[in-house]
Amino acid sequence: MFDIKKYFTNGLRNSILLRNNSTFSVNGPWKQVYNNSLVTRWHHGEFSSAEFTISVDFDTENKEILKCLVCNGVSRSQLSVYGRNNLGNKLVNLQLQSNDSYVDLIISPTSVTYEGAKFIYNGWYYYNQNPLINP
Repeated sequence: MFDIKKYFTNGLRNSILLRNNSTFSVNGPWKQVYNNSLVTRWHHGEFSSAEFTISVDFDTENKEILKCLVCNGVSRSQLSVYGRNNLGNKLVNLQLQSNDSYVDLIISPTSVTYEGAKFIYNGWYYYNQNPLINP
């Protein structure tokens, strides 16, 4: 039987402590990268910001990982890629598409060469602390 207490316990300042140097791992389901592929979508009323890690795998010699931050309001959204590492080739570009209802995180290949690359991601979403008001 799986014993969750083997991996987690109470930490300081209302946190969760990973025991015995435990860690997290991420695996599929994967999606493929084509022009303007959707990574994820959320409505402005749900979250105000998010942080993502995206791992891209094209083949044995072409892999990339990106860290990015998104901040969104009703009238605009902002994306910042603050960490990127690869095996020599930049495989993808990220962008946001936003309207009055939702924000989309979009991934596209940097060239047709990398179309079809597989990606997986995880994210941390941060709730709105104030009600949204259209400007």
